[in-house]
Amino acid sequence: MASQVLKIYGDRKSQPTRALLLFSKLNGIEFEEVTIDLFSGASKTPEFEGILFFSCIYMYPLAY
Repeated sequence: MASQVLKIYGDRKSQPTRALLLFSKLNGIEFEEVTIDLFSGASKTPEFEGILFFSCIYMYPLAY
């Protein structure tokens, strides 16, 4: 069975992102961090349009 890796899209300046990173690390959850500069509007670019529903960072899609 293939191992799933959680992709966490966020900015470390964001408290919810830091909380999710810490939770994942403490619980041994394998994850890949994808940094997005929230304050420059990077989450609203076409690159993330298909990944982030409504350009919201709280979506955490799984990669296979």
